[in-house]
Amino acid sequence: MEAKLLKCLVIRNDLAEAALEIRNKGLYLAIAHLKTAFIGFHNLSDFETSIRLIYKDHRELSTGYATVAPAVEFFSYLRNKFTGHLTDELLHKAIEWKPELLLTLDREHDAAVVLIYNFWILETAINSYVDPDEKHKLFDTETDFNHPPDKDRFVETLLTTLDGAVAFLQSVEAALKTLVTVPEDNLELWKKAGLTDFAYIKGKKR
Repeated sequence: MEAKLLKCLVIRNDLAEAALEIRNKGLYLAIAHLKTAFIGFHNLSDFETSIRLIYKDHRELSTGYATVAPAVEFFSYLRNKFTGHLTDELLHKAIEWKPELLLTLDREHDAAVVLIYNFWILETAINSYVDPDEKHKLFDTETDFNHPPDKDRFVETLLTTLDGAVAFLQSVEAALKTLVTVPEDNLELWKKAGLTDFAYIKGKKR
């Protein structure tokens, strides 16, 4: 349970910091923290699956996660398509969705221009989150950040989900701490640390 508690703390901190920066800077200027949030949500989705055994004694945790689960899966999808893997499929669709991308590729590209490109690509990823019938799975309509209600809808959903996820992880932290015992013999820990051998970490184990 020690590793699970550590993972809980790291994910919670990432999401809390992302929420703070997005609130302080606004969506556009917090692009790096927005991407951090997507990664955090993806990690949360994996993490939640790995701790379901403790729901037996903490039913409130299952209920708490259910309130944010649909949005967490949405933001995890954005991590996969926009942050973790910037695929040609997404970029070709972005060029189709935003002709301005193609028409401005021969210009000087400072940080401000590329920032705009980021959000056009993000819009494309958001709009690709559809079911087999091409119906949007989370929002009712396509998202265009030039349309203020669309931007506000996205930001509100993002911040509400960040807050809910942080609250959930705080509750998980409290539950996990009751299952973790800190060793009294610190000397043995230091001895073991001195004998540590490092090897390439393959795959992922939860």
